[in-house]
Amino acid sequence: MNKISRDLELEQQIDAYIKGKLTEEQAEALWEKLLLHPQYIELLETELGVQSILDESASTDTSENSSEVNDETIIYSMQRSWKWIAAAASVAILVVAINFLQQDTNQSIQELALNNINISTNLSSAPVMRSQKATIAPADSLLNRGFQASLSGDVKKALQFYNKIITQYPNKSAAVKAYLNKGIIQYNAGEFKSSITAFKEVINNVKKNPVTEEKAYWYMGNAYINIEQLSKAREAIHTAYSMDGIYRQPAYRILRKLDHELGNVDFDDFEQQMKEG
Repeated sequence: MNKISRDLELEQQIDAYIKGKLTEEQAEALWEKLLLHPQYIELLETELGVQSILDESASTDTSENSSEVNDETIIYSMQRSWKWIAAAASVAILVVAINFLQQDTNQSIQELALNNINISTNLSSAPVMRSQKATIAPADSLLNRGFQASLSGDVKKALQFYNKIITQYPNKSAAVKAYLNKGIIQYNAGEFKSSITAFKEVINNVKKNPVTEEKAYWYMGNAYINIEQLSKAREAIHTAYSMDGIYRQPAYRILRKLDHELGNVDFDDFEQQMKEG
């Protein structure tokens, strides 16, 4: 990192965050600053500690009968990592947005769609535990075990955990997250129609969680592009764009391209919009 461009105050806030010394309000303010300083991605990646999660969980008993003890060990080792995964996800999304805006207007709509969804920064997990004495709910336990399996590369096992949540705990908030994670895994496997079904379940069942809802619309729109259903893609991506969240900029670029493909704007107007965007 360039020494001249260093933000010492921001680095001190990052250090305080790692040590768990920031309030929720201070943490949210930190994330906003991180979005404006993408050069701190390297620092964030260093602090994520995803590999340490895998190392920790590898030493635990993976049998079904001892899952409760294993879950607590895994959750406690992840306790600080969840916050950093969320922060890194926000920064990563900003970088994606910048890259989208810098792409040549001659790219096809399929080239603009997501090739892959990063599971380590986009899969949903259970809330951060406030105390080591707290008891994790069964649905949340399964959710985090699915996350662990996904990071380990065992997506088949992860899907088993997510399907179990959906079947046994359909009315829990974890079921919505399970559908989202299932859709992401299916998207990465090229099973776009199945992923759309999962994302629709998220949209139909999510409650008071605009970030999760926005993700579902964004991913679903990209999935529709991959199966060349552009009208439905535009509808989904426009909804994500209208939510004015983390996907607004990349959604804008794809919307302009979709409008051009669908004949909603003429070529000259399209070129002008792309320059303004």
